[in-house]
Amino acid sequence: MKSILLLTFILLFSGCTYTNNLLTTDVKSDKTVKKQSTLQSVRNREYNQPYANTEKVYQNLNGAIIAIADQLFNSNMSQSKTTSVILTSFADLNQLNKTTTFGRLLSESMFNELHIRKFNVTDFRGQDAISVNADGEFHITRDVSKLKDHVPSIEYILVGTYVKFENESVLINSRILDSQSGAIISTARVIYKPVDCSLFDICSRKKVKQEVVVSEPVGIDIITDNCSNVKCPTQQCKEGVCDNTVSY
Repeated sequence: MKSILLLTFILLFSGCTYTNNLLTTDVKSDKTVKKQSTLQSVRNREYNQPYANTEKVYQNLNGAIIAIADQLFNSNMSQSKTTSVILTSFADLNQLNKTTTFGRLLSESMFNELHIRKFNVTDFRGQDAISVNADGEFHITRDVSKLKDHVPSIEYILVGTYVKFENESVLINSRILDSQSGAIISTARVIYKPVDCSLFDICSRKKVKQEVVVSEPVGIDIITDNCSNVKCPTQQCKEGVCDNTVSY
């Protein structure tokens, strides 16, 4: 009787252990599958493609601008909340306090691209009033004396740089920073190669081989009056030619 009870207990214990092992294995398997699925979905995220495809070069500026905005939006670490951001001009990488029409154009285009992607964009260039003159009516300005001293409730700042790149292209980098800590919230990078590189002065300046011009030495011509063998101080040479055989 004791043997039967002991055998029954062993069988029940073995069965429970086997079942627990199966459940544990299933849980681990589910976690592994879920983790792999999550990693794969992250790898397949659209915003990762521009980073993986380094051969992508934009020849259309509008396409490059849209790509920058897409990357900034998709790599944004704060998508769960409204992001208040102000925009600055894209600067020359070699002179961070200078920009051009190209840099201002990139920044101005970001107002629309970020706004339609649900960023809370603020333009701090607004005046306290509207200026009216013979040319029209204006509100935004770069006159510091007309700007507001403080812009409230701003969390982030968009900055960008551009620099001449290989094969007569431009490398454009952009990022959104925390206005207090400087922490990077999102980033973007595109390569833009216009069909006409002279449009934004991004053509490589080719060295022109200068030809060496050998100039003739400056001198004076030597001529004769045919009087080299005789003295003719009193001769009246006709038309500048003296006849040595004739006495005058």
